[in-house]
Amino acid sequence: MPVDPRFKEGLKLFNEGGFFECHEVIEELWLETPEDDSNRDLYKGVIQAAAAIYQFDRGILSGADSLYKTSVGYLEKYKPAALGLNVEKMIEGMNTFFSEKERRTPKLEYN
Repeated sequence: MPVDPRFKEGLKLFNEGGFFECHEVIEELWLETPEDDSNRDLYKGVIQAAAAIYQFDRGILSGADSLYKTSVGYLEKYKPAALGLNVEKMIEGMNTFFSEKERRTPKLEYN
């Protein structure tokens, strides 16, 4: 199955720290994706992960924590990988980011 270029662009933006932009690009894809598409929740998980870090960076901690938890919930069913994204590594990175005092933005691995 070919990967939509917007998904790849969104992952690139995530890795560059463009969390708001990542959210916007992949959300556009998500909105166009039929409800019965098996990748719809993958897109939503990445969207919410980007939004979680964006909210954290803005100091909106309760919103960030809530988005983080729901993003991991959406991503879990795609482990270990989907559409070239190392989902397992992404979840590990998000868990680390939201559990450590010294926050390090996770880097996404994808083909």
